[in-house]
Amino acid sequence: MELNQTTLRGILAQVLSVDNRYIVPKQGNWYNPQEANANIENWCAYRIKSNRPRTAPYYQETEKNRTAQNTVCIEKIADIELQFIGPQSETLAQSVCLWPLRSDVKEKFAGVQGAVMYDDYSAVSSYFGQDGMNSITAWNVSFRVLWVQTLDTTQNKLTDVSISGQIK
Repeated sequence: MELNQTTLRGILAQVLSVDNRYIVPKQGNWYNPQEANANIENWCAYRIKSNRPRTAPYYQETEKNRTAQNTVCIEKIADIELQFIGPQSETLAQSVCLWPLRSDVKEKFAGVQGAVMYDDYSAVSSYFGQDGMNSITAWNVSFRVLWVQTLDTTQNKLTDVSISGQIK
């Protein structure tokens, strides 16, 4: 499984213990936390800003059905933004700095062959206004995840090379 907008949403819902209806991509046409009668506890918008390759692609030998196969791998760093709105938004934003120590966070990101990197984790407030509503205070934090993208080539490992003829 790879780290993308869909898998990140599921991970955040589990880590934040929030209904995944309130974990939304950071774009204006999704659920508006300022709507009348919204009555939500907390809301989190997320965005993967980039997925930067950290290494050149490489092969990793794996075994399937007792046959050695090659898998193409590449390490990437995902830069991720979170924006929290709600009565616990500041607390949630500040808690992200504890994620590298939480076993549940490690377990969830291991599902995408990733790990939260040690970083700045500064929680920064901003104004949020959507659909002409009055602005409210949001709390923002960025973090990075080192993860490995894999592609099963379904090719058997090349064990030897035969050259016919004579070398001069």
